[in-house]
Amino acid sequence: MAKSQVTTFYSYKGGSGRSMTLANVAWALASNDERVLAIDWDLEAPGLHRYFHPFLSDPDQGESKGLIDRVWDYIEQLGAQPDRKDRFKLADCSDIVQPLDLPLKGSGCLDFIGAGRQDEQYSHKVGGLDWNGFYQRFDGEAFINAILKWARNRYTHVLIDSRTGVADTAGICTSQLPDALVLCLVYNRQSIEGTAAIARSIKEARKSQKKPSLKMEFVPSRVEERSTVEAARRHTAQRFIDLIEGGPRKVEQSLRRAEVRNYPWCAFEEKLAVFEEYPDERGSLLDAMHDLARRVTGSSKIAIRPVDADVLSSYWRRAAFDDPRLFDLRAISDQPTLDAWSRVQVWLDDAVANDGERPEWLMSLAEAAMSFVLRRDNRLSLRTAATFAETAEHLARRAYNEEPTTYATRYALILDDIAGLLQRNGEFERALGLSLNAERLWQAERSPIAKWRHARLLDRRAAILDTLGRSDEVIETYNQIAAIYRAIGRRGLPVGNEIEPARTQRLLASKLLERGDGGGAERAIVAAVKLLSQTTSTARDRDVGEIIEILITRLKVAMEIGDEPFEKVARQVLLLADRLLPADGGRDRIHNELFLCQSELYRRHGQFDEALFRIESTSADFQLLARVALQKAEILLDAGREQEAMETMLANIRSGAPLTEQALGLFRRAIGSSEHGGLYFDELLSTLTESDEQGASTFIPAMRALTEKMRHDGTDFSQLVPLLQTFIRKPTP
Repeated sequence: MAKSQVTTFYSYKGGSGRSMTLANVAWALASNDERVLAIDWDLEAPGLHRYFHPFLSDPDQGESKGLIDRVWDYIEQLGAQPDRKDRFKLADCSDIVQPLDLPLKGSGCLDFIGAGRQDEQYSHKVGGLDWNGFYQRFDGEAFINAILKWARNRYTHVLIDSRTGVADTAGICTSQLPDALVLCLVYNRQSIEGTAAIARSIKEARKSQKKPSLKMEFVPSRVEERSTVEAARRHTAQRFIDLIEGGPRKVEQSLRRAEVRNYPWCAFEEKLAVFEEYPDERGSLLDAMHDLARRVTGSSKIAIRPVDADVLSSYWRRAAFDDPRLFDLRAISDQPTLDAWSRVQVWLDDAVANDGERPEWLMSLAEAAMSFVLRRDNRLSLRTAATFAETAEHLARRAYNEEPTTYATRYALILDDIAGLLQRNGEFERALGLSLNAERLWQAERSPIAKWRHARLLDRRAAILDTLGRSDEVIETYNQIAAIYRAIGRRGLPVGNEIEPARTQRLLASKLLERGDGGGAERAIVAAVKLLSQTTSTARDRDVGEIIEILITRLKVAMEIGDEPFEKVARQVLLLADRLLPADGGRDRIHNELFLCQSELYRRHGQFDEALFRIESTSADFQLLARVALQKAEILLDAGREQEAMETMLANIRSGAPLTEQALGLFRRAIGSSEHGGLYFDELLSTLTESDEQGASTFIPAMRALTEKMRHDGTDFSQLVPLLQTFIRKPTP
């Protein structure tokens, strides 16, 4: 990825078109295959989200955390644990990024971090934050820099919407953070003088801090007929003479070129230029914003990319609520399930009966129905939930058939949701059928986000195929997913999903190992570890579990089939664990798994004392105790120490461990290889009776009678273990 650039958009006074300018430049960059992050840093008067609302899942920002929430989370974390080594972990803002659902075909993206959740606490959070205290007491400058470092690693352009005036936050945005500065102004004396003073102040501050000078772009906005502002432009040129390169005439020409006319529709509707203007219209706002994007980036390749007018129209209709029922639908969707489902049911029935419904209403209604079905607090009956899902698919298909280009993505998402519902209900073949239909829709899209969604869909299919025991198809599917992730590239993934390619390789390695393809398993897990090695920061909480699984699988594959010495692989795994996993979680599991693998290798080579030493080195938690006990019992049996093996396994049952197939197999070995087999079998029956393992009280009397008969006949008691297995498999009355 090319070097990232941070650009702040600033205005001395409000009403200068700052947020409008940033939003349109962001569109211009994203539509030209740039990865863009827009941050609303105007905490006192946030408004950038209003220009993005047709593309946001939370257009009113009532549910989404933002910048002010993250700063307070950091302060509270530091207050509770001031000496944390991972104190800047919260600088990773992946979890508060809001991806915009843009109708673009290229590899660009536009993500958004809002000012903060717009609830009753928002003003208290903003008003209660002392920025000077934040910097002095909480190492605020380093934390903000860490956020920018995270953003630079993931985006080619970071655009910051700064507060107006000379407040602390404005200083942070204009002096500390950016590589470039866009200063928006209007042609009145206060705006001109204030902008000039701020620009000089920033210039001097950067010089005193020995920071490189900022590239500055001055954008006069809301300009009426150009002939009426000649005097104001000349005055502005005189005040900016030391801020823009060239003589007075050159400065005046630069201002003239940068001027943005007054577009009342833009200010009133807070609408992006792409919704209103034609790509080939010279002198339009769309043209002016792309020209500014070229100047900010220094790239002449920024061009206006046409977007289908019908697609844009559908986005704007969705945002503007042309159909008043859409507003009612959004309002009712926030209500508890039992309060709202009956109203949604009426709408669904009406839509099914009415062939003339608009496709946007059909699709929105289908999405609302599925949202009710998938809620965690869903109290719908199974019949009602199934009806909602079936009707949602029917309505979404109607919308898609009317406008395929507009609704392909949303229809595919509904199909995927229904496939997940069927999967949870055990209807695997139907789930596979729907996932195939969704896949055809994703394959028609070429954008990275569509490819990523295709990969996620295939991941669900692999899980279903695995449940059905179709292992060859599972492996083929994971290979497809891996190929898709290679095509996307790590930088092309949505923020927060960087670990998915490594996870896919780990799952592929596990399935190949089950099939006996050791070479393939090793290639896959080595690829997974290589992807992990490219990670530059400590793992997020939600990724820790997956990183542990990848490192454990690497150890297991090396133990079974490694071409490299196991100890060399172990060192690599421990280094990665120390770098990627937090100190208070995960590393112990890696060490335990390492000891278990080493113990198994020693057992296979007949080094039983070493194997037992490694087993006893584990600091096993409750979930690992049963596995450790069985592995220890196997070592003891190999060493001919049947009595100790029996004691270990019986203690395992008394601790609450289930009587698994592996455990029964070890019991059979212990009983069959010892002259005390009858005694051992009696001990097993007594222990099962004490613990009532799997309803043992229902079959133990019969087993005891058989034991007496076999003791009288002199039969091998190990033959009773398969019979015991048969009893345990029977359902308890």
